[in-house]
Amino acid sequence: MSSPISKSAFIKSEQCLKHFYLYKKHPYLRDNLSKEKQLIFKRGNDIGLFAQQLFPNGIDVSINEKRDQLQFAKKTKELIDSGETTIYEATFINDDLLVIVDILHKENDKWIAYEVKSSLKITETYVKDACFQYYVIKNCLPNLVDFNLLTLNPKYTLDKKLDIQTLFKKTSIINDAVKNTDYFLHKTHTAKFTLEQGKIPDIKIGTHCFQPYTCDFLGSCWKNTSNENSIFTLGKLSKPTLFELYNNNIKTIEELPTINDNEFLNKKEIQVQIEAVKKQTEQINIAEIKTFVSTIQEPICSLDIEVWMPALPFYEGTKPFQQIPFLFSMVYKNKGVNEMYSYFKPIENDNRLAFLETILDKTKSFNTILMYDKSLEESVLNQLAELYPNYRNDINVLKQKIVDVAEPVQKANYYHPKMQGNFTLKSIAPIINTEFDFNALSIQSGITAMYSYESLSVEKTMFEAHEIEEQLIKYCELDALVTLEFYHYLASKV
Repeated sequence: MSSPISKSAFIKSEQCLKHFYLYKKHPYLRDNLSKEKQLIFKRGNDIGLFAQQLFPNGIDVSINEKRDQLQFAKKTKELIDSGETTIYEATFINDDLLVIVDILHKENDKWIAYEVKSSLKITETYVKDACFQYYVIKNCLPNLVDFNLLTLNPKYTLDKKLDIQTLFKKTSIINDAVKNTDYFLHKTHTAKFTLEQGKIPDIKIGTHCFQPYTCDFLGSCWKNTSNENSIFTLGKLSKPTLFELYNNNIKTIEELPTINDNEFLNKKEIQVQIEAVKKQTEQINIAEIKTFVSTIQEPICSLDIEVWMPALPFYEGTKPFQQIPFLFSMVYKNKGVNEMYSYFKPIENDNRLAFLETILDKTKSFNTILMYDKSLEESVLNQLAELYPNYRNDINVLKQKIVDVAEPVQKANYYHPKMQGNFTLKSIAPIINTEFDFNALSIQSGITAMYSYESLSVEKTMFEAHEIEEQLIKYCELDALVTLEFYHYLASKV
């Protein structure tokens, strides 16, 4: 075997043996890792490093070493044999299986393993991960007596400085691990046998391509579904329903029967998409759009808010992953010309009160505040009302002015075939104006916006900080601009 089976590879084998085989034998076929995924992985690594402070003065076997897992395992064994009590990135290889555990700590001559997760809750996959690690380590380290998952404590509130002991929540999975020894023996045998066959398993695409994680090889396995009117571009249908159609040899939306017995396909939001694709024209329910537009009272503006959700609480009184608003942009028309205003909160201070006061002041002269998918903005406003109860009435007034421009799309009163089952603002932008191109921006999503803002907490030059601020504002302003222009686009139709 060219290399041992890691925890990541094993989880892939659980998901799909074809995924596992490609990952091990043809890694060059993997899809490019999105910037969002890279940032999420980085956050996980950062939290793992931070959690080492729970057991200080340990030795990291991966420091000053090339990414050589055999050397990591050798060094781990040497540290254990020499009497070391705390090891970071402890590496074990047994029976061609490889695991690297975040923290290995010795208490009373017994070893306890800790795996750190940048999450508030434990998932079934996390438990299976940890059980696999236990299975491998126990065969190398007989006096391993416990295995714990460390997650961030949702009840923790920062008080002046981080208290790492209460920031993390410890959960033992030892009972599950012990009970499932035979399961891992069987499953790892299956994975090894798959590699020994020397050929890619013949496994069709299915719902397993997305559970528990999206497959790394969609570009290879799904290349025959790339038709722009593929059945998989039908939004608001469950994966099992889509695959039921696909497996019945209905590959494109055009192949769907005009009349069918499928109750899901007969729903309005699905029928509108089918009609749009078959006729290749946008679908507009004039009567409903007219009713929607009639609720809008001039003067109007559009508003978009960006939030930061740091895993480690940054400001006193905040919790892990709490939404911290740091930027809002608003757009309105002045004598037919778009005017923009943006407020950016420096990261150094928790100046949410100034943020709130500014947003209330700038929006008070408007009768309607347009948003696209208002759920985030309303959540932020509700949290600010809890934090600053004296402003609750003013916040309620603002909330009553909000009109969600996503409503016509969500209710299937507007749809364009170019949306391809995607109902986000980014899918609508090029339809109303080809110059509205999120892909041309340095920051293209809320996730990248969060991490770009977080990067300001690390020392930057004045020019670097200014550039990041400008990039964030451009992204937020485009969201607000497209929201306003989409409303005018709809209004022009009626």
